This record gives sequence, C-alpha cells and structure tokens, in this order.
Amino acid sequence: MLIDKPLLMRKKIIATSWHPGGTNAILPVIKRLKENRDIEVITIAYQYSENILRKGGVDYKTIKDYGLSDVSVSSMEKILQQESPHLILTGTSSQDENNKDVIEQTIILAAKKKGIKSLAVLDFWGSYSLRFNDIYTGEKFKFLPDKIAIMDKYAEKDMLEEGFDKNRLVITGNPHFDSLESKARNFTAEQRKEIRKEIGMKNSLDTGILVFYAANAWKKGREEMGYWDLDNIRLINEVLYDLPDTEKKHTSLVVKLHPRTPQQDQEEITDYITNHSKEKITLVTNIDPQELILATDLTLTSFSTLGIEAVYLRKPCISTQPGLKGEDYLAILTKNNIIPGGYKEEDCKALIKKAVTDKNFREKELLEQASGFRTDGKATERVTKLIYDMLS
Repeated sequence: MLIDKPLLMRKKIIATSWHPGGTNAILPVIKRLKENRDIEVITIAYQYSENILRKGGVDYKTIKDYGLSDVSVSSMEKILQQESPHLILTGTSSQDENNKDVIEQTIILAAKKKGIKSLAVLDFWGSYSLRFNDIYTGEKFKFLPDKIAIMDKYAEKDMLEEGFDKNRLVITGNPHFDSLESKARNFTAEQRKEIRKEIGMKNSLDTGILVFYAANAWKKGREEMGYWDLDNIRLINEVLYDLPDTEKKHTSLVVKLHPRTPQQDQEEITDYITNHSKEKITLVTNIDPQELILATDLTLTSFSTLGIEAVYLRKPCISTQPGLKGEDYLAILTKNNIIPGGYKEEDCKALIKKAVTDKNFREKELLEQASGFRTDGKATERVTKLIYDMLS
C-alpha cells in the first residue's frame, strides 16, 4: 500500500523565471518534480513567463497573490518568509535600463540572506556574467546562486574564462531541448500542411519555399550591434524580390517577433510589412515557433535560441547579422562551423539566395554541416537529480 508522506516531511521548492528562455528551460523540470510526491513545487510566474506556464499546463501564483506589486529583494524576502522553501529554482535573466529588479536575481539574493539554497538553469550560450552581475552598482556575481546547471563544455570553458567557480557549474544540458529530436521525428506531412495553411502565404502553400525569420534584435541595440530586426527583414525581402521569376513567385517569408520585442519595434516592423511587402511577408503571433521551424523550409535568425532549436530539429538554419559590431551571440553555432553566419550585408544576401535557390545546399549540405550538434534528451533528468542532490 502506497502512503503519501506527511506534508511536513516534504521538501518545498519555489520555481520562478521572468525571461522566456529561462522559463522554457525550467518548465520540464517543474513538470517532472510535480510528478513526485516527496516534493512540493510552488511556481511563481511574472510577466512573460505567465503565458508559457499557462500553455505548459503548470499551475502558478503571481506576486499579486502575495499582496506584492514588485519583485524587489524585500518583496522576495516576504515570499520566502511565507513559503519557507528548501530550494529556489530559477531560469536566468539580466538587468537592463528599464529593469533594475529581475525576479531571477532578486529571489536568489533574498535566498542567500535567508540561507536557502538556489539553483539557476542556463538556457543559452553567452552573456554569462551579465546574468549574475549588478549592472547598476558594478558588483560582479552579486546574484550568483549555489549551483548553475549549464548546457555543455563549450559553456563551461567560456564561463571559467569569465571567472566563474568551477564547483558551481554542473553540465546538464538545457531541459527545453530534450524533446526536440522526437518532435521532429513525429512531425507529419499533414501537420506541415496545416501550419502552412495557417500562415496563409498561398504562393508557398504546398511546393513553394517558405522562409522563417525568428526575430530578436531590437532597435535600441542597433548602434551597439550594427543592425536590428527590420534591417534583416528588409535584407531578406530584397533577396526574395531579386530572385528569378520562377523562384520569386513561389517564395515567401514568415516573421515571428520575440515575446519581449518593444512595442515601438513591433509597430515599425508591422508598418513596413503592411506598406511594402505584404504580398511576400507575413507576421504571425500565435503559431508555436518550433512548429514554424518544422513547417517552413529555412530558418533565419540573428542570435535567437530558435537557431539552436532549428539545428536540434534537424532543419536548415543560417545566422544573418549584417554589419555586426559587437559579440556574435550565436557563436556556439557559427564559430564552431555548425551553421553558416553572414556578418556583411552582401554575405547575408548570398547565403540566403543560395539556400533558397539551391535545394541540395538547403536540404543536404546545411543539414550535414550541423549533424554533429545533438542532444541526448536527458537534461531534465540531470537537473532533477541535481535538485535532489542539493536537497539531501
């Protein structure tokens, strides 16, 4: 006879994230933990994470449920005082000019003050220190948790070079990537047809070439980066219009903006598509980006995590970063020659044109180039084990 453990014996975890990528990274772990009777999981959603958790079927609270209106350290201390958790599980994010208080950071700092263990799950290669530094005071590693679950040895090498303590780093993989290869295997021709129908570009409905641009480069960073999403959209549009007539009439572009895209950026991009290229470009909002990758013929992005996902989904991908001035945040793929990257406008255009017009390059060479970059699908299992180890 199976007997539930008394509530007082159960370990309690608070899981939270604000950043979409961080939320996706811990979502499979939250689900796995909720299957176990010896752990109670309290999930706290904040802004961007609410929709992801809702779609993921995870019950959650918000700061309003605690009578709070902000995510300051003092507010997080009140939550910890009320819940008395044994461990904090977070994704990762960083401050910017509009957000001094980031829930992943403030709850870790509050946990430190109360002697509660914390674990952050990394979702992407790059900006490692930035996620744990206080950019307002300049204090390095102010928001560092007890342990950080990281993707692989590429991340570990870079993080050690940035000064992270190796004892805090545990290679687990990103749980968000666990199901991608099986999702690709099980994706049917009928699903592809239905999604392309939902996208609505009739000239690419069946046999035409449908290109997907995964946007995530905002205009406010253009001076530092050298480009932003609309620069890429214009560039792709020019390539499509310069194609030979036989290819041009059967090629379209579908764009999906990042959930955190500023409103002004959204309006400017929408205005461009509406007034200049609505017959060749469509902007979608409610279609799952992984399904867009699987249903289209080519994924283009600057440095979105969706570039990683495209590779794991075994679909062709190219990084377009015209006029790049700063760091290539997709270097895990481009610098390791897993996918091609363009850093000048002419190089980007040449890569896109070749991928659209050369079926062998698109469907064979690009896939062979990326064939060594794989996930074993066990990251959720490893992060869950790490949590149990930290609770023991």
